[in-house]
Amino acid sequence: MDEKSFYYITSWDDAATYTRALEAMEIPHSIESPGGILPLQPGELAIVFPHLPVRTYSKVRELFGGDGERYPG
Repeated sequence: MDEKSFYYITSWDDAATYTRALEAMEIPHSIESPGGILPLQPGELAIVFPHLPVRTYSKVRELFGGDGERYPG
């Protein structure tokens, strides 16, 4: 993924469920773990997205139950 736009923080367990759903919808994303620039605690992962078309973003927003956090940078 070239450009990172926004992210959601989730637990390791929930990340697997979200990843399967995103792959089924063919929505591009990546996973980041603690130790990078995001404010993650042990046991947390970030699911990171590039800029998405509005319709795709609305699917992601519905899946996660709200807006994501803006990716720093």
